[in-house]
Amino acid sequence: MRTSDVIVIGGGFAGLTAAITAAGRGKQVTLMTSGAGTLAIGGGTIDLLGYLEDSTLVDSPRDGLSRLAADHPYSKVGGQAVADAVQFFLSLCQEEGFAYTGSLDSNHWLATAVGTLKPSCLVPLTMDMTPVKTASHVVVAGFTRLKDYFPELIIKGLSKIPGYQKNYEQVVIDPGFVGGRDVTTLDIARWLDTPTGQQACFEQLGKHIRPGSVVIIPPVLGSRPNYDIRNKLEQALACKFVETVIMPTAITGLRLRAMLLNRAKKLGVNIMEQAHAAWAVQDGNRVTAVVTSNIDRERSYTTQAVILATGGFFGGGISADPDNVQEAVLHLPVVAPPDREEWGTLKLFSGAAQPFAKIGLKVDASLRPVDAQGRVLLENVYIAGRNLAGYDYCLEKSGNGVALVTGYTAGLNC
Repeated sequence: MRTSDVIVIGGGFAGLTAAITAAGRGKQVTLMTSGAGTLAIGGGTIDLLGYLEDSTLVDSPRDGLSRLAADHPYSKVGGQAVADAVQFFLSLCQEEGFAYTGSLDSNHWLATAVGTLKPSCLVPLTMDMTPVKTASHVVVAGFTRLKDYFPELIIKGLSKIPGYQKNYEQVVIDPGFVGGRDVTTLDIARWLDTPTGQQACFEQLGKHIRPGSVVIIPPVLGSRPNYDIRNKLEQALACKFVETVIMPTAITGLRLRAMLLNRAKKLGVNIMEQAHAAWAVQDGNRVTAVVTSNIDRERSYTTQAVILATGGFFGGGISADPDNVQEAVLHLPVVAPPDREEWGTLKLFSGAAQPFAKIGLKVDASLRPVDAQGRVLLENVYIAGRNLAGYDYCLEKSGNGVALVTGYTAGLNC
């Protein structure tokens, strides 16, 4: 099929959200993706807004929205669009059997693998820390040969946080893997997908669990987007499980991506994998086709609208050379300080925003690209996700939140 109502370029969280939204409105959608992006290895949480640019902590993302700059993506689309996107996502997850919890009114605080707490807005049920707050006995579980995961570090860190001074017990579970390489969370999740793995985990944990205990565990409770493994173990052991936030690769992101792909396929989205969008055919200020370039030849796909969700510098959506900074597919102008010395600050861990993080494409309220004077460059192109200008996702803890909100809004507007 070479003709679509909408072509979405980019298969990350923003692109999948945009494709699902547009297809849900009856549009014929083609999703072009050259890879899984960071969604598949990320934490699977939706960080909407954890900190302001001056490092002020945000307890309520809803309240924090009004304190953002006018060029922030949330400010561009408006508070109602943010609220609508959050409700859309929560409803989607519920319908797909992989419910998330959270709201715009308050952030969750999630346990990390180094014993700290991280703010996030919408989280899988397995990461909700509420059971830990009320428990008297907490088991912190690790796995033999699991790389960079140390239960004793989690216990040491959490024990210093008010409200988390608990009776902690450390347990190491042995999945019985053989071979020389490090064990990953995906290895363990697939092990727990099996009845043999579930039984072995039950037997080893059962020696330490009391009724009402809480088990803090790495994100390994199954590889699929559901809570079947958690439910089976909780019922068998009469306890609660809480998964931690870890460095990539995290199974929580893999589950989220699988759920979104399932929904997209149900809606009839045409997913083109390893489709490298190279350039576009234009008629005036409209894009009429997207051209892909692969190892054999170029192919042209006609469309009525395009959603560009190709990521920033790390995702390849924006590129920089000594003389120029540009968007990679449509060659749209990128907002960046002309002096490269102004792209960053020397104090990387000072809590201050980094100018290079805000580099991206300027858009109007509909997320269409504009020039420096605010004139719309392409009437039927919409920008979503990390290639947008005006926000520091790392400092703000807003990466997946901006992807969700702008992907949803672009899917509506197209």
